[in-house]
Parts: sequence; structure tokens; C-alpha cells
Amino acid sequence: MKDRIFSGPDVEEAVAVAAASLGLPRAELRYVVLEAGTAGGRGLKATLARIAVLVEEGLGRSGTPAPRNEAPAPVSTDPRAGLRATIRSVAEAGDLEVEAALEEGEETLIVRLEGRDTSFFCGADGRGEVLRALEHLLQRLYGGALRPLALRLTGEGFRERRDEVLAEEARRLAAAVRADGQARTMEPQNSYERRIVHVALQGEPGVTTYSVGQGPDRRVTVAPAAPVAPPDQAPETHDGE
Repeated sequence: MKDRIFSGPDVEEAVAVAAASLGLPRAELRYVVLEAGTAGGRGLKATLARIAVLVEEGLGRSGTPAPRNEAPAPVSTDPRAGLRATIRSVAEAGDLEVEAALEEGEETLIVRLEGRDTSFFCGADGRGEVLRALEHLLQRLYGGALRPLALRLTGEGFRERRDEVLAEEARRLAAAVRADGQARTMEPQNSYERRIVHVALQGEPGVTTYSVGQGPDRRVTVAPAAPVAPPDQAPETHDGE
């Protein structure tokens, strides 16, 4: 076992860097916060957060010692080149055969993972925790430089399947809310996934949706919609009484 050190603007980002570099879901990381990091301001210089992740020494998939890259490639001045370099660095760290293909539309830049080991990022359970951690990292590194384009990471149809699962789950919760009048809150999701839920339930009768929580814990609540009074039952007024 050995400690690997990772850093980021805050602890959350340091964990995201570690998860993407090691090819592990964030929930499986064992780490200790060495420095929480500071935002700076008022003449004080910002400092990076640092964590120590306990990892097991071993061989890569090809039988050779796993590379010791501790972080993805540095941010490039060209965000598209930087995206490819970062994914290449993550793939090398995990001894994976994966490369990035970029598809640019009017509103979105889709980064599509291709290669023998793409399924590793999507996960056996289809939840794509490693892929989502990598997407979060890429958004932090290059999202600002790509605006107004939105950045999306996908592979082997993962995004399409995930969208369908989210929409189906949202409709199931909406039916349960209508049945008993009790609000339901979904698991934490990123902004893209929350939008999928909101859009899926826009036309659903009897329910409304809103987001709660902060940062990575932000999630969608499906709640009963407030009843709307018929036009002929407007509230009474009592002028002069």
C-alpha cells in the first residue's frame, strides 16, 4: 500500500482528480485531507487543497507496472487539445486503451470515449461513476474556456442510456407522488442530469420539480403541484370591511 498525493482548488476537486487519475469511483477512495485549501482574497494568496489517497501497489492490465502519473496533463491553452491530453493521461495512468473523439454542435461539445476499455468508465452497473467523475474534472479544467458550448462526456451510448433511465425514474417517482401526495427526492446529480429530470416531468400532471442542496449534493425533488383554482372560483375580496 502507498499514499498518493493529489491536489485541487478545494477538497472536492482534489478527490475528483484522484478518482479520474486512478480510474476508481469516488466512493471507493480512501483518503486523508492534508490541507483543506483556501480561497484567498484581501491580499491573501489562494492555496490548493491536498489529499493523500491510499492505493494498492500492483500491475497494470498488460502485466507491466502501472504508471505513476499523479494527475492529468496540465491545462492547455487550447481546450480541445487539453481535453485529449487529459484523457490520454488518465488512460495511461490506468493502463487503458481509450482515446477521445470530439463532436462539436451548435450548443454542445461532445467528448466521446473510444477504444477497447471504454466500458471501464461506464461501469458494470451502468451508472458510469468513473465517467461522471472524469466529466466533472474536464468541466472544471476546460468548461470556462469552451463557453458558451456545454461539455458532455460519453462512451458506448452511455449518455443516451443514462438519459432514458433518469427520465423513466422521474416518471415513476411522479406516479408515486400523485398516488400518496408525498414528495420524493432523487440521488445527487450534476446540472445536466437534473435538467433531464425537469424536462421529463414538464408535462406530467399533478407534480412539480425543484432542486435542493449545494454543490455535488444538489438533487431534484418531485413534489405535488399546488392546486390551481378554477377561473370561476377566484379569491373573494372584502373591500371596506
